[in-house]
Amino acid sequence: MIAVFFGGRSCEHDISIITGLQALSACRREAVGVYIDSDGVWWTGDRFDSVNAVKQGRFGGKRVHLRPSEPYLYCKNKRLYKIDAALLCMHGMLGEDGCMQGLLEMCGIPYTGSGVLASAVGMNKLFSKKIFESAGLSVLPYSRITRTEYESDAYAAVKPLIEKLGFPMIIKPCNLGSSIGITIAKDVNSLYTSLRVAFEWDDIVIAEKALENFIEVNCAVIGDGEGDALPSDTEQPVGWTEFLSFDDKYSGDVKATRHKIPADVGTEMNEKIQELAVTAYNAVGCEGVARVDFLVKDGEAYVNEINTIPGSLANPLFRRDTEFSKLIDKMLAAAALRKARFDRLKHAYTPTTPIIGK
Repeated sequence: MIAVFFGGRSCEHDISIITGLQALSACRREAVGVYIDSDGVWWTGDRFDSVNAVKQGRFGGKRVHLRPSEPYLYCKNKRLYKIDAALLCMHGMLGEDGCMQGLLEMCGIPYTGSGVLASAVGMNKLFSKKIFESAGLSVLPYSRITRTEYESDAYAAVKPLIEKLGFPMIIKPCNLGSSIGITIAKDVNSLYTSLRVAFEWDDIVIAEKALENFIEVNCAVIGDGEGDALPSDTEQPVGWTEFLSFDDKYSGDVKATRHKIPADVGTEMNEKIQELAVTAYNAVGCEGVARVDFLVKDGEAYVNEINTIPGSLANPLFRRDTEFSKLIDKMLAAAALRKARFDRLKHAYTPTTPIIGK
């Protein structure tokens, strides 16, 4: 049985529902949905057929849970299903950041996407930028500021940001996605406002030099940790100006009206971005599907961030070569390979000399 996990205690909860329902519909193996509501309660049901039905609890639900060391989904003390693999469709904190991955590791359940470390690094904008830089990738000038620094002396905390980055600058919570909590500061007053907004979502905030007249280009990558990682087509969101907001990404028929596949940056730049996406994917240590987002200006491609569980599992970017059900099959196969590699290792040590107690 494949368990499709979606929802979660994250500001990206609703987007995760969409991804989860899409995956449930496309999965060719026997699958059960596991919905985690906004309070963190786990449910399974037999009528996961619309976003509204899920959010309103109209899915014939049973409250369920996992137990460490057992690959079973439980309802109270009864085993409901043996989980052969988890198809993760959870975006944001407590789902994409390594927490869910760690729980599944303890239960011995193979899962799609990146492992604990790569998931945590991918979610953290500060550490992912450091990884990108170490791999020789271009990133925009950035700096961090903590809540403690800001609340202790706001003027002293923002002064280095202004001196290093200048205006305009973009302010982002360090661990968040879907452009939530992100604003552009064009002067000192708006900088203070932007920081207050960002600190509502995280205790660490990233300030980054804001480009103007740039093109955003996204490219997904799929790999199994053993062979070569392969890039998807490139994608260009269109119809926006300063940065892609939550509404830009998820309101209306996004794929039909607001994206170009491939991106309109020329063949040479598209091929370069595909190469850079694979480099970023490998540098973070990703597995399964991940999407790398770039900002392109004056012939330079800057890595913006990496999403280790992208919306719709990046299916639209692979659509030309792979239908969604086959993409899911590849992700599940990669999950099984990682579990097999783990099982080959030793996990207990018996010392040759007995340990003598104190």
